[in-house]
Amino acid sequence: MLPRFACMLAPALAAALCSSSPLAAQPLRILPLGDSITQGGGKHDQEFSYRWPLFQLLVEEGISVEFIGSMNRGLNEGPTVWPADYRGVPFSNIHEGHYGWKTARVRDALPGWMKTWSAPPDIALIHLGTNDQKSDNFQRDIIDAHEGIIRLLREKNPRIVILVGQLFFHGGTALEFRPLVAAMAARLHTPESPVILVPHYEGFQPDPAHPQADTFDWAHPNPQGQRKMAEKWLAAMRPYLPPASPPAQP
Repeated sequence: MLPRFACMLAPALAAALCSSSPLAAQPLRILPLGDSITQGGGKHDQEFSYRWPLFQLLVEEGISVEFIGSMNRGLNEGPTVWPADYRGVPFSNIHEGHYGWKTARVRDALPGWMKTWSAPPDIALIHLGTNDQKSDNFQRDIIDAHEGIIRLLREKNPRIVILVGQLFFHGGTALEFRPLVAAMAARLHTPESPVILVPHYEGFQPDPAHPQADTFDWAHPNPQGQRKMAEKWLAAMRPYLPPASPPAQP
C-alpha cells in the first residue's frame, strides 16, 4: 500500500510511486532549511547537524534520497569533516542551512536560492527561530516569516509536505512562541500540502553541563542530539516516504 499522500507529492515522485514504471527508483527530494542547526560545521568537532544521521537512517531503511539546497558545506572547513558516503551511498552534503540567520532573512533570500535548486523538494524540513528569540514581535519575525516561506515553497511544489521543527529549548522565549507556531501549522495545514509539527524538545537535553547533554553549547546539537533530531524528522515524514528498496548493507 502506498503511503498516505504519496501520490500528492512533487510530480516526478508521484509518477514514480503511482505507476509500475522503472521510475520507481526516483529519489525522495528533501529540503533541509534553517540556520546553524541545519548547516553545521561550526567550531565544534563532529558538528554534522541532523542531516548526516538522517541520511544514515534513510539509507538503512532503503530510501533513496536527494537533498535539495544551494549550500554544500558547513560554516567552516574544519574541524568537522563530513563522511563521503554511508554504506557505499554517496552523501552530497547539500542543504539550505545558514549559520546565524533569522527567519525573515531566510524568507527574503529564499526566491534566489530556489532558482539554483536541482528540482522542487517533496518534503521540507524547516527549523528556524533560534536566532529570533530576542525579537520584540514574534508574530512578525517568526510566524509571518514562516508563513512566507511556506507560501514560496508551495509555489514551487503545491503538494509539498512541510515539517516544522519546534525548538528544543525547555525555557525562555521559545516557550512563548511555541503555541504560535502550533496555531500557524494548524491554520496552514491542507490535505494536499500537510504542515506537520516536529517536537524536537521532547526527550532533548539542551544543557551542555548535563550528564546526558544533547548540545555542545546550548544551541548546537552534539552527535547524540543530532541523532535525536534525525529520528524525530524521520518519524514525522514516515507516512510520506516512498516504498523502500533493499537497504544498503553495512
